[in-house]
Amino acid sequence: MDRLDVQTSRVQPVAAAVAGIIMVPLGLAAIATGLTSGGGIVPVAIGVVMLATFGLVVWLGRRAHAKSVRYFSSDGLERNDGRWLAWADLDRVVYQVRVNRAGAKGLWRTEIRFRNGEAAWLVPLRIRNGRDVSDFVSRLQCDHVEERV
Repeated sequence: MDRLDVQTSRVQPVAAAVAGIIMVPLGLAAIATGLTSGGGIVPVAIGVVMLATFGLVVWLGRRAHAKSVRYFSSDGLERNDGRWLAWADLDRVVYQVRVNRAGAKGLWRTEIRFRNGEAAWLVPLRIRNGRDVSDFVSRLQCDHVEERV
């Protein structure tokens, strides 16, 4: 194998941009309304919570993107933050699953963990070539375990 690129979906970044187009002006307007109307604390608090929520969503999305796999090669993998992880340090693959109230399992993300404490993520909702990536990961020569999150 020469190289397997992980093709990421653009749905989540576009959704974050749309949320920003809605939440940032509304949050700023709420803060401005609270400050100009004699110091109403409720509109200011609502505006601050809206901006903080949007900031948290953006931070989580950027963190997930940075830790996600950019590509696999015969020597190792590279994450989107540029960190190279060699197969020689491979420890295990952890399938993190969530179980809903009906008892059905759903894959939250796959972590490829290495002995040096590093990990690379595969988030199923962000991968367009999921079948190829899943087939490759299932063939990795290490322990494959399931973990509930």
